Amino acid sequence: MKRAYTLIELLVVIAVIALLMAILMPVMSRAREQAKIVVVNSELYNIGLALEAYFMDNEDKYPPTRADCMKREHFNQLPKELVEQGYLPPPPPTGTWMASKVEDKFNKGYTYKYCSVGEIILDRNKIHPVIKATLWIPDGFPDEEREDGKLYDDPASSPVTWVLYSHGPRFDYNEMGNLHYPVPTETWYNPKTRKGIITRMRLKNGRHIGSFERQ
Repeated sequence: MKRAYTLIELLVVIAVIALLMAILMPVMSRAREQAKIVVVNSELYNIGLALEAYFMDNEDKYPPTRADCMKREHFNQLPKELVEQGYLPPPPPTGTWMASKVEDKFNKGYTYKYCSVGEIILDRNKIHPVIKATLWIPDGFPDEEREDGKLYDDPASSPVTWVLYSHGPRFDYNEMGNLHYPVPTETWYNPKTRKGIITRMRLKNGRHIGSFERQ
């Protein structure tokens, strides 16, 4: 005759399982987050290649920054030009304002963000004749970054040509809005705090840098 488990034995087993779950859940959550970060870095890398291909095919010009006045959440979304010329997949046919099917893994329903220095679209597909897209860049960036810096609106003089970025985990606009993001490294994803934007940018000399260097 088989011996049945007592109530105390069952409670002990349940307690052990609960303890193991409490230990494993944070580890599993962090592993899933890290895997998502790896995917985001890979997609930003590929979009960066698309930008370089566009540049070579369009008389050494990058797409303009797109600031859609009608939908604030879609500010600086990926350029429609990359979709129209076949560098990125088109968006779903209905039910979205997304310019491309490439979605920010940390900001569902929106594309990754793109900022360049120079031309800007403020109203649908019209490049503004006067206003320029700007990036705030710290003095000495990126090798000896200091707190002082300035806004650049001329591609010829800006140390950074364009920036791609994901909101990253636990994005806080109010916090980031006071830090001139996305260029300063203090706004990039930090593995210790597990916060910050995931970014990739092209320097004037052609070098690509970003938060992927911290992974």
